[in-house]
Amino acid sequence: MAKILVLSELYYPEQTSTGYFLTEIAEGLAQKYDVQAVVGPPTRFLKKTQAPSYDLRNKVKIFRCRGTNFDKNILLGRLANVLTQSLTIFWKALKLCNQEDCILVVTNPPLLPFLALFIKWLKRCQLVLLVHDVYPEVLAATEICQSSSIVFRLGQAANRLLYNCSDRIITLGRDMSRLALQKLENAKMGKIYCIPNWADTNLVYPLDRENNPILQSLRITGRFIILYAGNLGRTHGIEYLAEAAKHLKDDPKFHFIVMGSGAKKRWLEEYVQQEKLQSVTILPSCERSQLNTLLNAGDIALISFIPGMAGVSVPSRMYNQMAAGKAIIAISDDWSELAEVVHEDNIGWVVSPGDITRLVEVIKLAESDRELNHAMGIKAAKVAQDKYEFSQTDKAYKALFDEILSNCP
Repeated sequence: MAKILVLSELYYPEQTSTGYFLTEIAEGLAQKYDVQAVVGPPTRFLKKTQAPSYDLRNKVKIFRCRGTNFDKNILLGRLANVLTQSLTIFWKALKLCNQEDCILVVTNPPLLPFLALFIKWLKRCQLVLLVHDVYPEVLAATEICQSSSIVFRLGQAANRLLYNCSDRIITLGRDMSRLALQKLENAKMGKIYCIPNWADTNLVYPLDRENNPILQSLRITGRFIILYAGNLGRTHGIEYLAEAAKHLKDDPKFHFIVMGSGAKKRWLEEYVQQEKLQSVTILPSCERSQLNTLLNAGDIALISFIPGMAGVSVPSRMYNQMAAGKAIIAISDDWSELAEVVHEDNIGWVVSPGDITRLVEVIKLAESDRELNHAMGIKAAKVAQDKYEFSQTDKAYKALFDEILSNCP
């Protein structure tokens, strides 16, 4: 019997984006297919935790492989993790895989899809590439390497090979599909499937802001709250949020809440201290059970990217922020999926990366016109329910694998 092998560095009990989404996708598919997840060492909020090397959860057989688990925000530690975890996942998957099977592999870490491709060649199985970040473009956007460098050109050539040899490619947004198309030969362009991530509408929904325990504990219930909730990584424009807070620090109407972790968190903490920004509160990542309370603490949601990230990454956080009934300030390239969602459904504002003047203007506008801001938030919640529920994503994945596995030998 054909099975689906899910290969990922992160998986349950991980609660952050890749681990959470891959777990939900695999468990959805397991209601219909034999699904086995071959994953990295167990983590929770990206910190090492305990879990058995073999587990069975919601019909998914989980094989947790060994590997280093250094701080991912330190580049050398991250590279060591990528190498050791990818190789152990590869070895276990190679032993489990048969010709009739199909591999679903995510692009993070970037070495893992190439090892999955090697398994495809050895076992003659099928390969589905799930694109969370587009390489090597993300390396150029974060200035890890220049687009003119030999490293970038080699990465482009390698990823063209990967994309063209994969049997199907899943992207998270229309901008990502357009970027993926550039890597494909004309005859293979029909194998791209755009399947967005989703909002947890059973968990996240609009709540009365005035009784929010976070705002009460911080004693800021009377202020207009700009909420940033999610990764504080190299691709995110945390600097723009900090500069806007600096511009508004003498206006007692505004307060910024930042929740999450990542490579730029320490920089933000130091900047807030240096500039004496009393209007900025930085919180750690929260449990999923607390997510609705946190997302409802804001009057408006801020999602921020550095330039050049359109097509490279799609922020899954926006769907839950929409479900919480929040209008969105999208700091992003205008053709990004984030910008397109905000524009087409009129649920917020789009600001170009680095345009601090416009960002401050938008924040002031949202505060001064509470009725408009609230109406956009109500509409965002409806859009999340109508377009971005898990049942729709699950249906799309099952339809895709029906198509693939029906053609298996």
